[in-house]
Amino acid sequence: MRKETILYLPKNGKEKWTKIMEGCPTDYVNDILAGQPIVMATAIFDDGFWVAGGVYKSETPTEFNIKFMNVYTPDGIQIPFLIDPSDHEDFRDINFTFYLNDEEVGDEYIVKIVERKKEWVFGGAWLA
Repeated sequence: MRKETILYLPKNGKEKWTKIMEGCPTDYVNDILAGQPIVMATAIFDDGFWVAGGVYKSETPTEFNIKFMNVYTPDGIQIPFLIDPSDHEDFRDINFTFYLNDEEVGDEYIVKIVERKKEWVFGGAWLA
């Protein structure tokens, strides 16, 4: 069975997040520890499995940062290595496909990457 969800990025997020991966400096990177997300978005499937994708801060954030796409069970347990972000060099992809096993049998999970049409505010903080 095919299962789909949407991972929403901010307006122009594919380009902005790719620049963050490539070491484009941002105003808020100084307040983030290495190994922590600089930017992140989540998407949930109907069966409760969910994905978190974004960019972790590296030790040298002005040179490069690390893209991640993590898959979690409905109980919040990470299932490692289901999506290999090195197969996707940036955030310009349309979608990611994965299975819950190495044999690629069973349900096919598809994460569609969609940019929002407008910039938006959440809890008083501007998110772009």
